[in-house]
Amino acid sequence: MAKRSGMSMSDYVTACCLGKQVVVIDGLKEVLKELKSMGRNLNQLVTLAHMGRVTVVNLDGVRQAFSELCTAVRLILERRRW
Repeated sequence: MAKRSGMSMSDYVTACCLGKQVVVIDGLKEVLKELKSMGRNLNQLVTLAHMGRVTVVNLDGVRQAFSELCTAVRLILERRRW
């Protein structure tokens, strides 16, 4: 279970001994990686906008990608409920 949760054995045992619930959601790691990437890109755009180097940005692609990520998270969570 420690390996499946991505935790070291000592961290896993410590969490269990402290009564913490360890939840593993398959597929969530990939979605979070993509979401972090989108966040970094948005932060870079904001920085460039503050510097005056970017004035107009088309975020339709970002909006679509974010919508797809939200759908993926929803599907992952629905699978987990069963």
